[in-house]
Amino acid sequence: MACITKLKNKKGFTYRVYIRRKGLKPISKVFSTRKLAEQFIKRIEGNRELLLALGGSKEYQIILSELVGTYLRDEYPGKDIRKQTTRLQFWIDRYGHKLISEITRADISRGVYELSNTLSNATVNRYKSAISVVFSFACRQYELPDNPALHIPSKPENNIKVRYLSNNERSRLFNACKRSTWDKLYLLTLMAITTGARRGELLGLKWSDLDLDINIAYIDSSKNGQPRVLPLTKEVITELNKHIQASRSLIFCSSGNTNKAFCLTKSWNKAIKQANIQDFRFHDLRHTTASYLAQSGASLLEIAEVLGHKQIQVTKRYAHLCIDHKQKLINKVMSNL
Repeated sequence: MACITKLKNKKGFTYRVYIRRKGLKPISKVFSTRKLAEQFIKRIEGNRELLLALGGSKEYQIILSELVGTYLRDEYPGKDIRKQTTRLQFWIDRYGHKLISEITRADISRGVYELSNTLSNATVNRYKSAISVVFSFACRQYELPDNPALHIPSKPENNIKVRYLSNNERSRLFNACKRSTWDKLYLLTLMAITTGARRGELLGLKWSDLDLDINIAYIDSSKNGQPRVLPLTKEVITELNKHIQASRSLIFCSSGNTNKAFCLTKSWNKAIKQANIQDFRFHDLRHTTASYLAQSGASLLEIAEVLGHKQIQVTKRYAHLCIDHKQKLINKVMSNL
């Protein structure tokens, strides 16, 4: 917030500029004319580096590599962070030595441009999202006044293809999961389909995050930084009761460490192969949730709520399934008119 105060003195009038931003020391300067004061405000507010230099805080004297380490430690305890670590390493390699207050929109733009030379638009967006959530963390924890990655537009993605399980495929996959040597694969797959939660969110769940009296699971912080509540079906509760433990350990923990998530890659790939399902990833279980909801008449807003989407634009990839359902409903009801 910036304001100009007109002051009277022996020589006439002067104009004091007062600029205040959250997390920064107030900036105050006096000018002989109002025009000069307005020009100063425009120059300061349009220059992030100058704003931080004049009103900077010692809290910003942390370099990006240290910030990333703190973020991963505080926001990903016990979670599978390999993908996120790989994406963030790209930014550390280029700007890890710089103070977080010195990293600009231009820096993020250069990184995005470099990524665009070798990766798809969707993957580039994931890399940009990774650094954006780190800066959002800095805004929350260190009161950094601005997230430079937020100002860089995402690249257009081709979301036409939505892979989801047919009823027959779902049945085959469930049977294969039940035969898995990892006894929780069926539970994890069932929860993924019935809640629409991301793999990382499910693998990060602890037994203490469950409230089995009201059939709810709580996620403290999702991918977009917001807490989520997952309603649990009766079938999920039945499966959970087969493994339940009264502890703060992870539900889907590794055999040697109750605070480390199980690496499910081998078990998942084996189940997919046994079920004879082609071109299907674990993340497609989330698409399956949305597709089943759309085909059952759920609106895009309802689907977005279940999946935890902050922007309805992301949910629009399922719009054609909602339309298909509406067409069938109209044909059924109105065909005899």
